[in-house]
Amino acid sequence: MKMAEAILVVYSRRLRERLKKAGAISKDTAKTVGELDLNAGEIRTLKRNVGVGKVKEVTDDKGRKRYYVPCEAEK
Repeated sequence: MKMAEAILVVYSRRLRERLKKAGAISKDTAKTVGELDLNAGEIRTLKRNVGVGKVKEVTDDKGRKRYYVPCEAEK
């Protein structure tokens, strides 16, 4: 079971790095799943990160969900 947990941690870190590289670091620069070009597994990882508060989810004026990594989350 420890190996599975370690894999999830690695996937989560990689996803957060991907958001940062895409510039998704604030509400104003948040990106949609389409803009990030995420596959199904990455979307599940994204949702897990939202659930634990490592990634924030906001809804834009057109009703699309956007995601970003808040700067303080990685300290």
